[in-house]
Amino acid sequence: MGKKKFLAVIYVFLITFVISATLITAQADEATIMGKVVAADWDDNENLIAVSIETGSESYYVSDNPIGQELLELEGETVNVTGIIGEDEDGEKTIIVITYEPLSD
Repeated sequence: MGKKKFLAVIYVFLITFVISATLITAQADEATIMGKVVAADWDDNENLIAVSIETGSESYYVSDNPIGQELLELEGETVNVTGIIGEDEDGEKTIIVITYEPLSD
């Protein structure tokens, strides 16, 4: 096996390993939470631009992605949210929303 071919095989192996490790980590942090959608931030025109999910004991800032943006319309409602739990640079809990379901009060 030539040196270039060997390096290509090693490179593909490393890329596959990194992608697999990332997916395993993401799945380990995925959770479903139930809570109320609460206003968290507004723009200069006082339009709601961010929400959090308040569970009663915890607060999760909803990360800015297309599905998370849909929760802006549900401010004040109770929802089940499935997503990837994490922390921001300030140590605050966050959730990247994958799916959600509005619940009747």
